[in-house]
Amino acid sequence: MEFLSALLLCNEPGTLGITQKVLEDFGVVVKVAPNALAADQLMKRLRFDLGVLDSDVPGAFQLAGPESTHAPKMIFGLVRALKTEDLRGKRIHFVVQKPFSADMFGKSLRAAYGSMLRERRAAFRHPVSIHPTTCLLVQENGQRNVPNTKISDISQTGLCLEAREMIPQGALVTLKFALPESRETLELTGSVMWNQISGKAGIKFTRLEADEQKKLNAWLESILPYDAEFVVRGASSLSRQ
Repeated sequence: MEFLSALLLCNEPGTLGITQKVLEDFGVVVKVAPNALAADQLMKRLRFDLGVLDSDVPGAFQLAGPESTHAPKMIFGLVRALKTEDLRGKRIHFVVQKPFSADMFGKSLRAAYGSMLRERRAAFRHPVSIHPTTCLLVQENGQRNVPNTKISDISQTGLCLEAREMIPQGALVTLKFALPESRETLELTGSVMWNQISGKAGIKFTRLEADEQKKLNAWLESILPYDAEFVVRGASSLSRQ
């Protein structure tokens, strides 16, 4: 099982102790940064599902600005005195007023947890070995078949394609293939987001009919390595504190 991860920017012992314990009780892997520079370096090196930024740390909310390209997709702001101008233009999704208790922070985290988990599930790449029956490369100068391709992983939003040639970035790829151990066949189109000289390419789905998406989601849900009871256990243990 792959756990959710959080960046915790805080250097106040009391606040740090509460937030770190609550996060870890939820099974979230926590990286602590004592200052904004350390937090920025961690964000550039690692991917975080959640950011918890203490406004008492100088420069904390600058990490949630529109210019921050490495910021977590969901951010909690810990504030002592809420000022509208401090939040203007910042990508802060939850505000927690300081001082707070473990129960107060836990309630806010529970509100966000389901959304984070759904996003992680949607992006989770399941390893496969699927040989498409059709792989059509579409570019401005026309379209052609790409032979001998293989899908090596797939998620609800995209897949990794392996070919014997370099697939051009920005091109469209239309694939038709059967899902493993299933009677379902999918036909979808995606855009090449990244490529490698080895022939690997990352495909983000751009056209997927509702019926096709439903089939893919149902198949992935049946094999994703997430224990649904894990979320219940984490939330239940916190509510008893």
